[in-house]
Amino acid sequence: YIDRLISVQAGGLIVSLQENHDFSTELIEYCNQKEFPLFRSEWTTPYLKIMRRFSEILLDNERSEMNLIAAIKNAISHPDDEAMYLQRFEQNRYTRNEDYVISIISSIEPEIDFKISRMRAIEKTIQIFAKKSVVFEEKGNAILLTSNLYPEILKKNFEELQHAFPTLQISIGSLENSITLIYKSHHNAWITHNVQKKAMTSHVLNYDDIGTFQVLANINEPTSFYPIFIQKTLGKLIDHDAKHHTDYMDVLKLYFENNCSITQTANESFYHQNTLKYKIKAIKDILGYDITTNENRVRIMICLYILKTGNLVEK
Repeated sequence: YIDRLISVQAGGLIVSLQENHDFSTELIEYCNQKEFPLFRSEWTTPYLKIMRRFSEILLDNERSEMNLIAAIKNAISHPDDEAMYLQRFEQNRYTRNEDYVISIISSIEPEIDFKISRMRAIEKTIQIFAKKSVVFEEKGNAILLTSNLYPEILKKNFEELQHAFPTLQISIGSLENSITLIYKSHHNAWITHNVQKKAMTSHVLNYDDIGTFQVLANINEPTSFYPIFIQKTLGKLIDHDAKHHTDYMDVLKLYFENNCSITQTANESFYHQNTLKYKIKAIKDILGYDITTNENRVRIMICLYILKTGNLVEK
């Protein structure tokens, strides 16, 4: 019976028990395991008063949720004015310096009920893996705020959600480490959403997965975005050179200037081909990805062009 209640997403169970009767230890442990609220009451319990109180609690919770949604929207629209949202977050146990991600959940095919019943079903499913989360509607899409969940973990859970709801398309924004930066994750979630709609077919897409499109989308904000892009693409190699006094960045530049040809690079340098092969392999190992795929070559070349215009890498 408990399993059936859970399957229909019941909020809990109240049972009137006769005197000297109680729930079994097995049942209590099972409900605790399933995180299913189980209440015991007496035969004389005034249920009318209880239901009235439950209604008051539900209304309070609904008001609290609406206030939190308003705070999220203010944090997105007016990030510099903390008075408009910070207190509301704290009242709902969200602290300033947690990790936050905004995701956009949309439907591939227009559905009349997506905004109402469908969104509620999705929200309940999300709460299974995202205990601290808020869902609200924006431009016909469900906007999800999650706390202390990395995008990679979100992506795995969203892929399972997408299997349950095949017409969903989910765009995950960037991870930000402060309430005051939620607007960035929201902005990057919409970038991911637009790329997903127009250029990539993945049903679940992470902002870090869109690669070069990040640069194209942030072309009007080079000073704030370019250092981040360079750090993500070549940061490990730059840090390795600085720490170990190696010349891998110079080798990489020369390698790309010679169309990723070992022979041409050797002719343009004092290195033997075997030495260059060793260095190129070391560069791949340090960066942790294949530098010769089309997507990664474009990313690296863009970084090298940016670096030529000045030192934009944040220290």
